[in-house]
Amino acid sequence: MNTYEQMFRYVKDYLVKTGCDEASGTNAYHFRKRSEHIWRVFLWAKRLTDGENGIHTEAVLTAAIFHDIGYALLPEGMQHAENSAILCERYLAESSCDRAFTDLVTYLVKNHSRKNLMQAAGTPLELILLMEADLLDETGALSIVWDCMAEGAAETSSFEKAYRHILNYSCKGMSVNPMVTEKAKAFWEKKQRLVAMFVEHLSYDLGLMDTPPASII
Repeated sequence: MNTYEQMFRYVKDYLVKTGCDEASGTNAYHFRKRSEHIWRVFLWAKRLTDGENGIHTEAVLTAAIFHDIGYALLPEGMQHAENSAILCERYLAESSCDRAFTDLVTYLVKNHSRKNLMQAAGTPLELILLMEADLLDETGALSIVWDCMAEGAAETSSFEKAYRHILNYSCKGMSVNPMVTEKAKAFWEKKQRLVAMFVEHLSYDLGLMDTPPASII
């Protein structure tokens, strides 16, 4: 079994080689790399699985590395998760991985986009943890930076437009806590507080509110 770093290098090289490390389309941003998102999801998966008993940690971490490789090949009628599972299975087979392990990892990869399963009875904890890790990336502080960079790339930009962008994306995106495990819920709540405090401070700095936030006083 290759190390996680070796697997990640394979996934990144595959995305770069196929020209798919950068997202395309009208909502794509040049500063967002799929490989960077994948690595951060892997890091979140490590944080969530640490100390968690009764799960196949190695399967979760391996699935995190392969969960978005399928963007490199999207035949008509297929979703990226399905393609990711196919490419993951091929890699694990060539690495002579155990069949049961391969089946579990490809199951996780194939279903990671079905976020409705997070609250469904009978969903394996490994899949829940993978989906939580996927959702925890690009939220909170990183989401605020994304909003600011996206607004700054616009033809006309301003501090107030960046503020509105944060309200419409970072704030709305964190309005509900979708996490299932207690550790993930706690991470999400901290991100919610950070975003709320940042927005309050920015609003006061811009003169959009008269009363200073409690944290300033």
